[in-house]
Amino acid sequence: MPTLPLRKRLLFSLILLGVLWLLIELVCLGGLWALQRFKGIGYRGAEIRSLSAKHRRILADQLLSGKSAMAFDARLGWIPRPATRSRKFHTNRAGLRSNREYPPEPPAGRIRLAAFGDSFTFGDGVNYAGTWEHALEELDPRLEALNFGVPGYDPGQAFLRYQREGGRFHPHIVLIGFMSENIHRMVNTFRPFYQPTTGIPLGKPRFTLRGDHLELIENPIRSLKGYRELLHDEKTVLPRLGRFDFFYQSTRGRRLDVLPSVRLYSIFAESHLGEPILRDGVYNTRSEAYRVTRRVLEAFYDQVEKDGAVPVLLLFPTREDLLAQRAGGTVVYAPLRTDLERGHHRVLDLAEGFARYDTEDRVQRSHFVHYRPWANRIVARTLRDFLAAHRLAGP
Repeated sequence: MPTLPLRKRLLFSLILLGVLWLLIELVCLGGLWALQRFKGIGYRGAEIRSLSAKHRRILADQLLSGKSAMAFDARLGWIPRPATRSRKFHTNRAGLRSNREYPPEPPAGRIRLAAFGDSFTFGDGVNYAGTWEHALEELDPRLEALNFGVPGYDPGQAFLRYQREGGRFHPHIVLIGFMSENIHRMVNTFRPFYQPTTGIPLGKPRFTLRGDHLELIENPIRSLKGYRELLHDEKTVLPRLGRFDFFYQSTRGRRLDVLPSVRLYSIFAESHLGEPILRDGVYNTRSEAYRVTRRVLEAFYDQVEKDGAVPVLLLFPTREDLLAQRAGGTVVYAPLRTDLERGHHRVLDLAEGFARYDTEDRVQRSHFVHYRPWANRIVARTLRDFLAAHRLAGP
């Protein structure tokens, strides 16, 4: 049987390898689609090298023009714009989500609570009457709940806001809100590096650990001039923003990420190599994100006690957490809850309230990211029960 000439054999081998490579890329492309569709996991690498058109528009048309609901803050990154009345929400002169102003001292006969946290504390997606703070005041008129929540915050930003603003309102009880996804934000310094579709394309501070001690890494953009520089020269500014950002550092330098195989490998490396944030469906207690999260929550708790108020840690489960629990699984934040309870901290896992009060099984039937008014009413009832059981607010 005659053999093919060497040139034709080489050509045939190259074509075969090309077809095989194309099949591998198609399989990887399908894997990326499945991860995004069913797990909500996407590749971020491409977004770390440039600003999207959406983020450029938000920065230029809203932040720099002063029209955004969130105002620039050099220390915290952003805060709700004070004295704002918009379609989405109202804030008072202190920048709290409320329809009224609060005196520095609590009124006689009232128990003042101050709630700090992210959008689950703020009540994103509902009007003021639909927030759990408002529902709590309706359940017990003796309670006064001040809403210091800010969309997009991590517990470190909430801690910094408490240090700056919380004490001047003299709360009796400080509620430290933590939503299970927050752990990822703890190692992020420019929000789009972690959430490419975010509506808050801003820099933020974060904490790190030096031994067992917390050390603050300041917000990398300290002025509005810094955002003008970002819009003008993103190739220079973005690497500077990513210096202490876990997500930037874990994906930078992969210039072949146009290939599905490279993107899929990057996702695998972030999740399984080194010390990923999650392992086996729960927090990885060895990861930097977990250690910083736990230490910040403990420091926040200790500071509240030193200030003479009563701290309570509120754990907000996502809908996915609640569904996992109902299926007999483990919520992703279970290791953190266990460690905090072992440290004798007051911890209220709101998943317990949903198990107790969601008698119509609305979690199963409803699709939501942030809590709807019915879910916020469950939060209020669960919190009221907790305060009464711990003799913090009477029966």
